This record gives sequence, C-alpha cells and structure tokens, in this order.
Amino acid sequence: MKAFYRGLCVVCAVCAATCIPFRPLWFGLAFFTALSVCAGAMWALLTVRDQQDNRWSRAAGRVACIGHIVFLLWLLSVAVVEGLILSGAHTDAQAMTADTIFVLGGGIKGEQPTQTLRNRLAVALDVMEQNPNAQIIVCGGQGDDEICTEASVMRRWMVNHGADSARITVEDQSRNTVQNIENALQICRKKGWSTDQIGVLSSGFHLFRVRHIMRNCALSPAAIAAPSGNPAMHVLFCIREYFSIWKLIFTGYW
Repeated sequence: MKAFYRGLCVVCAVCAATCIPFRPLWFGLAFFTALSVCAGAMWALLTVRDQQDNRWSRAAGRVACIGHIVFLLWLLSVAVVEGLILSGAHTDAQAMTADTIFVLGGGIKGEQPTQTLRNRLAVALDVMEQNPNAQIIVCGGQGDDEICTEASVMRRWMVNHGADSARITVEDQSRNTVQNIENALQICRKKGWSTDQIGVLSSGFHLFRVRHIMRNCALSPAAIAAPSGNPAMHVLFCIREYFSIWKLIFTGYW
C-alpha cells in the first residue's frame, strides 16, 4: 500500500502542477493538491508504522487503518455520485418543446463566453430554431473576476449569431445554479408566462443537479444537454459537480 499512496501522491502532484497556468482549472489545482497531500500523509504514516515496533509505529498504524477506511468510503461515494451525474447527462424530449427555456451561464473571459458556455449557447440557437415559439432566459450575474455579467455576454453572443433579440430575456443577478433557476422563475411570473412547461439548458454534467433544483422549485424536471467540449475540462467539471452536490446536501437544499 505504501507504493500505491506514494504513486498517488506523485500523480496528483503532477496533475496539480499542470493546472497552475490555467485559471479555469484552479479548482483542479486545489483538488489534486489536497489529494496529493492526503496520499503523502498516508505514505508517511505507513513508513513510520513499518520502521520499528514502538508506540509511535503502532499509533501510526492505527491512524493509517482509519485513513484506509475513510479513503475507501470516499471512493465509494465518488463512484455513486459520479454515476448519478453521468446518468443525468441527457436531453428530455419535453424540454425541446417547452414554452420557456433557461440557459445557464458557464463562465466568461473578458467579454467573451468560455468554450463551455459557447457550447451551451450554440445548442440554445438550435433550440430556438426548432421551437420558434419558445422564450429564452439567459442566466448569470457578474463574478468577482468578471468585468460584466454573464447574461449580457450570452445575449450579445446569441444575437450576433442570428438569434431574435426579442425572444431573449436577461437574468443578471444570480451567482449560482440555484439562483439561476429561482430568479428566472421569478421573471416568468412577473411577465405572466406559464411555468407549466419550462426547460433548462446546461452542460450534460450539470443536469442531474439541475433537475433536482427544478423539483425543489415545483417545476417538472426537463433539461437540455449541451456538450462539455474538452475531455480534460469535462473530467474536472464532473469532479467539481461531485462537491457541488454534497454542498447542496449539507446546506439542506437537497
């Protein structure tokens, strides 16, 4: 097991280092750094345990045993939650014919959408063409490191790519997925739009959580999946989604 934890420590350290130059990957930097530190600590405990038979080695062995159990339980939780995340990465047929579709933000660079967000907006354009009666609400406020709101960038990008501006409404106050959906729902009610048929468009990895939030808002869960794009980014987004789901659980929203 020492070799396993030592190898895990090195691999995670390398993964963390590759994330450093890319700001969108800083979540991966934090995750892989934490995992590398934990694996290194386990390797150190096992090394102390095997050095000599005294109270320190025995204590290190007991702590390492607890560490093994915690690590296995964590791996089990990852397998279960990631399985649920992947199972939700599909489009519901009824969402394509919804009266109103919420398009969730996915990050901007300056005044341009990220690749992940462009993928969502491209799918939104296709949906608008297939469902000419649908109203679109683009959702996303201004992050701490952003110079404008995501929603304003999203609307501009869609209009520049041929979308009818009269069909796009901006929700620019939200800071997370829950607020995206709750604020967009308030806009629907203020405008007198029906909330019986609402679809939410986001990346596939996001949709398991999105459907749960829709149920909490008394909406029929109907979602449209957009591709994630870069495979490495997809892996990191799935890891981040794992923690986002646990955050909902611990904050009582689940």
